[in-house]
Amino acid sequence: MTEAWVTGLVNNILYNTMYHSDCSELDDELVRRYAHAMRVDAASAEPLPRQAAGLRAVVASDEKLASKFEPYPGRRPFSEAELRDFLTRIADEVDPNHTSDETGPGPVEPDPYLPPDSPDAKRPRSLRALLRRRR
Repeated sequence: MTEAWVTGLVNNILYNTMYHSDCSELDDELVRRYAHAMRVDAASAEPLPRQAAGLRAVVASDEKLASKFEPYPGRRPFSEAELRDFLTRIADEVDPNHTSDETGPGPVEPDPYLPPDSPDAKRPRSLRALLRRRR
C-alpha cells in the first residue's frame, strides 16, 4: 500500500495534468514545469529525492493511474503507459542524482525555471498559479 503523501502527490500531478495543463501531450516541457513546481511549491513536505522515490514506487506498483480521473469530454485520455512514463520523467527531473545505468549521475545543468534569487521576487503560491504563469 502506498503512503498517503505519495498518493496525494500522484493525484495532484494527475489531476493537474488532466484538467489544468491544456496540452494534449505529456512532453518534456510539461515534465520540466511539474518538476519546477515541485521544487518551488511542493505538494509534500518530504525532501525531493524522497518524492522522486515515491513517484518511482507508484510507477513500479500495479496501481491503476489512467482511471483515477476522467478527462474532459472530447479530450484524449492518457494511457497507463503514458502516465507511468510521465511520472518517471518527472522523478528523474526532480532527482538529477538518480541514474538508471552504471555510469553515475550526469552533469547537473542549471534549471531555466528557477525563480529569481532576489528576496522580493514574486513566486507562485501554488502549482496552478505556476502553470498559469508559464503559459
